[in-house]
Amino acid sequence: MISNLLINLFFYIPIWLIKIFLFFKRDVKRKYSLDPQAQLLLSLFPKYDIEQIKNDELSVFRESIEKDRRQLKVSKKTQRAVKKVDHFIGDNKSLLIREYEPYKTDNQNIILYFHGGGYVLNSVETHDDTVSYFSEKLRTRIFSLDYRLAPENKFPIALEDSLIAISWLESRGILLDNISLCGDSAGGHLAASLSHYFSEKETKIHSQFLIYPMCDPACESESQNLFSEGYFLTQEAMRWFWECLISNEDDNNKDTFNLLKINKKITADHTFIVTAGFDPLHDEAEDYASLLHNLGNNVKQLHYPSLFHGFASITKLKKANDAVNDMLIEYKKIL
Repeated sequence: MISNLLINLFFYIPIWLIKIFLFFKRDVKRKYSLDPQAQLLLSLFPKYDIEQIKNDELSVFRESIEKDRRQLKVSKKTQRAVKKVDHFIGDNKSLLIREYEPYKTDNQNIILYFHGGGYVLNSVETHDDTVSYFSEKLRTRIFSLDYRLAPENKFPIALEDSLIAISWLESRGILLDNISLCGDSAGGHLAASLSHYFSEKETKIHSQFLIYPMCDPACESESQNLFSEGYFLTQEAMRWFWECLISNEDDNNKDTFNLLKINKKITADHTFIVTAGFDPLHDEAEDYASLLHNLGNNVKQLHYPSLFHGFASITKLKKANDAVNDMLIEYKKIL
């Protein structure tokens, strides 16, 4: 409770004052400096040893995370109202997909969005402000899927949920050619996993826009080791997330699980991959971008060297807001 209050008050501190305070304590790695405002904010976030949580404690922990996200005011609000409608889909109507419609739309495409959280945490609710902001800025309808979480629902359950969402969108007259897949972190992985699935079927989709996606279950890259702790997402947490997701060792050989196993050109016309300089997932996301490029795909990497994993949902940080606005301008060009 106290930490939430401190974080909410934090954004009233002038950035120039933060820069003076941290002038001799700059965090420099790989020749880049962590944004001072981000550096101080990271020190205020409560530290969780997520990997120590037992399965029977997960539901309580998830509720706590959702409560914290509702109390924290770290995302900028939309300037105009975004209409939201909840739909319940699937055979038993238990799968939530939330539709976001901005005050104005100027294209026929839609975005199917997948939230992050290592496939274990978070929901449509935790990312509601983020998706609303995206919808308004992009002037595009977005459908955010509340896919089932691991470890209760291991791979490929979330992928199956995404296919249910695709079928539902098609039943409403939306063509695959008009569906762009987007997600952050685990959601970026799920978007790419779905893209790989359709590529195997030789079925075309519009595009994929992946925000600091998790790609490689090995978790042994240089960035994983260099930024193993202290930057919001930890290496140990990532290892635990993958362990929660995997159903058997054969999954590691599937390109819908390990994205770096892709060996053919995908059917999406455009791929955007967003990376952050102080992110454990940086190197694997960059490796995935290079792999797609070498396979003949149209790939663009948007890199923000002074930011950390998770910045897209913390737009009250000036650098994060600038980065989000910049990447949405790029996204808008293809919608």
